[in-house]
Amino acid sequence: MSTQARAKLRAWMHRPRGSLGWIVAIVALLVAASVYRALSPSWRMPMRDPAVLLSLLALSVALGWAVQRGFKRTVGKAIFNGQETGWQARLALLRSITRESNRLMSVLLLLVLLGAGTLWLAGRSVAQIVENCTANLQAQVDVPENDKLTALVGKPVCTCLAQTFLQRNGVLRLALFETPMQEVSGLKALTPADEQRCLAQFDLLPEEGRAVTP
Repeated sequence: MSTQARAKLRAWMHRPRGSLGWIVAIVALLVAASVYRALSPSWRMPMRDPAVLLSLLALSVALGWAVQRGFKRTVGKAIFNGQETGWQARLALLRSITRESNRLMSVLLLLVLLGAGTLWLAGRSVAQIVENCTANLQAQVDVPENDKLTALVGKPVCTCLAQTFLQRNGVLRLALFETPMQEVSGLKALTPADEQRCLAQFDLLPEEGRAVTP
């Protein structure tokens, strides 16, 4: 085996392995999520089917796998199918692309971890708000026989109020809720109209209150 052949074999054994496939798969999922948010509620309903979600996930993975296979094929052609001179320069270019893709993948993973942590903290805050709201509602009921009814309707109403509070203040503020970084005075409070809207959603408004509900 010639020196050139040994060098090419060594280069193939230590070929660059980038993260282009993973990046393409993540971008495809982000595009699908953006399209989902842009659709109207009636168009979103079929996409909530587990089969549709699994199909989108499988399509993204297949697209990423195809891109990764294509990059591997490109590396092989650069090493073995090129001219005797100049293949090192092409391989160096592919290595630089690989390094940049790995850095981008690291940034994406960091953003995913930060986003997941933010969503978890915001979800915990919403759950705490619902729990406190339900407890306060039950504490205001003096009649024991109404406890079960209050527990039945209290949580859905409090969930509606918590969702409205989340929409008004945003995920980041809710993630920092009850922390030194986010004071309660800096949050936008719910209004009586919000309370009436949530009560009307579950048909709990009195007759005189329904006429003024926006």
